[in-house]
Amino acid sequence: KNQILLKKKESYSLFKEFSFSKAIDLLNFIIVEDKKDYMCFFLLGTSYLHIKNLDLSEKNLKTSIKLNKDYYDSAHNLGVVNQLKGNFTEAINLFIRALELKPNSLGSLTQLAEVYEKTKSYDKAKQYYETSLGIDNKNLKANKGMARICIKFGYHKQGLQYLQKSTGLIRFNDKNFEIIT
Repeated sequence: KNQILLKKKESYSLFKEFSFSKAIDLLNFIIVEDKKDYMCFFLLGTSYLHIKNLDLSEKNLKTSIKLNKDYYDSAHNLGVVNQLKGNFTEAINLFIRALELKPNSLGSLTQLAEVYEKTKSYDKAKQYYETSLGIDNKNLKANKGMARICIKFGYHKQGLQYLQKSTGLIRFNDKNFEIIT
């Protein structure tokens, strides 16, 4: 038991240091010994996500959720995996679940908006981008998303204003704008 506890601490340190391959090796050893620790499966799934092994990420994050259905990070990261795999309906459901667990999470709000934008549900995308910007008006991803939507629907000046918030490269006044080079 003490040996496993030490290995868990070491795996968490490796994870925090972005040594994902080393963390994966250690976590795969740990889960053989302790099949009930949702955090180990979360760390393993998230490590696989970081190295872009989406199938193993999905498998381990699903196990983490089975062991603890109320852990926000597992739901959010599994949403990201599904978004990357193009499973948009499942991604939407997971981000909504993540928001139930942690309302006003900028990460889940913005990811959900991106999925809605990708599926051409622009009204819903706009709603979640706006909610995200209501919490943090400097949110880079949300400003870029709003810029894309505004420009797509012909609101170019408004789109450029959102783009400016995300890049700082455009100055506005009442009559005109200038692109800073």
